[in-house]
Amino acid sequence: MSTLAAARADNFYYPPEWSPKKGGLNKFHGQHALRERARKLDQGILIIRFEMPFNVWCGGCSSMIGKGVRFNAEKKQVGNYYSTKIWSFSMKSPCCQHEIVIHTDPKNTEYVIISGAQRKTEDFDVEDAETLLLPADEERDKLADPMYKLEHQGEDIRKKKEEEPVLVRLQRLSDSRHSDDYSLNRTLRYRLRSQKKRVAEEKKSARRMGLGVRLLPPSAEDAAAAARVRFASNFEKNRKDKRAAIKAASIFPEPSGSASKDKLDLALKRRNIKASAASALMAGRAKPSSWSRQSTGSGSARTAVPILARRK
Repeated sequence: MSTLAAARADNFYYPPEWSPKKGGLNKFHGQHALRERARKLDQGILIIRFEMPFNVWCGGCSSMIGKGVRFNAEKKQVGNYYSTKIWSFSMKSPCCQHEIVIHTDPKNTEYVIISGAQRKTEDFDVEDAETLLLPADEERDKLADPMYKLEHQGEDIRKKKEEEPVLVRLQRLSDSRHSDDYSLNRTLRYRLRSQKKRVAEEKKSARRMGLGVRLLPPSAEDAAAAARVRFASNFEKNRKDKRAAIKAASIFPEPSGSASKDKLDLALKRRNIKASAASALMAGRAKPSSWSRQSTGSGSARTAVPILARRK
């Protein structure tokens, strides 16, 4: 960035009133090079980013704080182990703002929790973890004894002879597998290309079927499960009947009572118009005039009959 704000942020901007006789920029501005991190430097405290070295339980709310969680900690010297300094780190717990204090232990090359938390104890079996068990402090002290070393050296040589054929076979197997790097790389790339091609075909097939998810390849178990499914024999017939009823029904709500019955009768009467009159009307040879009502007798229902007039 070449802007003025960027230059000021990187502390590369020299104002016009500055001169080399006034010293560096920090001295000119009257501030420390570490800015806010050095606000307690007069007390011997420096603000740093501290990373939790192991899993701990918070002493305030008993919540677990995982290994690797970072804090803004106050670092200060609290003692010496010979010529090595012992540092103290004070920080606030992120869950309840409880103060946690951790010291370094140069003697055991370890961190020690002084207050505010408790270290989580995690034990594991050496055989399950497939690791080597380190000798205890007593065993290490005994290794300095020549007689003890000579006694156990024979046992170590015997174990070496027993395990040597297995180690040689494993080494040969590893060499045979990784001797041709080009073939291994070619096989891996061919496998990845085949997998990508298969996934693309499955997605394309799913899109043709109108599905938004990729279908898995067919299997014998799925085919057996589908063969066990039995549908009703009249399923297709019922579905066609329902679709026909939906298509024949009106999209408008039907009124209730005698009004719907009257409209139905009127529609049926209109359909009873003579075919010749209807065809003449549609051809334009006749036009409808006013409707006249003719009574068919006393107490009988009146029927509307159209009177067709000839065009002049």
